[in-house]
Amino acid sequence: MGIDWLQQLWGDVPNGFKRISLDRRRVVMVRNGFERYLCQENFLGQPEPGKGLVLYGRGKLDRVSLNEGQTALVRTYRHGGLIRHLTGYFFFSWPPRPFKELAVTEEARQRGISTLEVLGARVERVWGPFYRGWLVTRELEESEHFWDALRNGRYGAGDCLPLLRSVAECICRMHRRGLFHSDLNLKNILVRREAGAIKSYVIDLDKAKLFPREVPRGRARKNLHRLLCSVRKLDPSRRYFPVEDWELFVRFYAEAGCR
Repeated sequence: MGIDWLQQLWGDVPNGFKRISLDRRRVVMVRNGFERYLCQENFLGQPEPGKGLVLYGRGKLDRVSLNEGQTALVRTYRHGGLIRHLTGYFFFSWPPRPFKELAVTEEARQRGISTLEVLGARVERVWGPFYRGWLVTRELEESEHFWDALRNGRYGAGDCLPLLRSVAECICRMHRRGLFHSDLNLKNILVRREAGAIKSYVIDLDKAKLFPREVPRGRARKNLHRLLCSVRKLDPSRRYFPVEDWELFVRFYAEAGCR
């Protein structure tokens, strides 16, 4: 009975993770082998010296040291839109959003969807049902979000088609393996060169939904429309993502097996 109550309150613990109560207010969910990092008192307050903040997805993340030169990125949960002026960093939805995102992201990785490796999440109760939260992921070195890749010139004319194809295939794979990303946009897709090719990753799965099989066609189309809205918002003149490139992107998505 007690275990069921805890699962309802904190959420399920994925295989390979454990939930640890640091005290009455602070709970962490951590990947096995990383306890000594995330359970440290000052882990969230020790960014990597000289490296500052990293711009990823929704905003700024702290970079912290692990072992053997490896680094992790820490995202502090914050509200967006108008509600941020009222609640800021405080949340009251249960199970906690960091733990839910950890579980969804880990399941996505197990399904073969390219996303970040989550190392853990941490929740600190503030008052009553209100809490603050953090998500810790391994840094995907030398990556950048899709929007920067389109406009910074590092992917030249010869890389344009491989870049579009890589992202299209990544999103198709995401849909075919049952992940719906409710906030798909140009900044929630990371790209980098790996073994002479371009590989893409979807990130920020805070509000993502998993389906037992493929994402329903209507939902998948909604995802693509959400991405197109992001293109129109960030690139209204279509200087970096012209209409003909979007048409190519949709064609590559279809060729990957999605409609």
